[in-house]
Amino acid sequence: MDAKKYHKKYTKKRIHTKAYYKKRVLKRKHVRAYRRTSRDVGASFHTVTADYVEASGRCSCSLHGDYREHQSRFRNYCPFCGRHGTLRYEEGSTCPEGMWFCSRCDADFCLVHGKSHTSRSRYLLR
Repeated sequence: MDAKKYHKKYTKKRIHTKAYYKKRVLKRKHVRAYRRTSRDVGASFHTVTADYVEASGRCSCSLHGDYREHQSRFRNYCPFCGRHGTLRYEEGSTCPEGMWFCSRCDADFCLVHGKSHTSRSRYLLR
């Protein structure tokens, strides 16, 4: 009878360690996949003129379900401060995909949709 109790405890413990091992493997694969995509996710090209800003890059506001490159073009006008010609391109550790920012009021916008990165969501004009 003691042997049966020992056998049941041993099998339960073994099943638990297998499940834990599988979770660790899935977690490692996820981290490896993220490292692969996060190396170079910035805009492939961007143009800033006095009249418009244009770029080809990935979405940073998550309105697109995919993570592919899209091309967009907006007027160089900030809807927050109401000034023309103040938008610039920025890429860094806070937004590796790249974003438009206003050099006057420091408002941040998505590269693809032109949506602001604030709770008061305003959009750049096309």
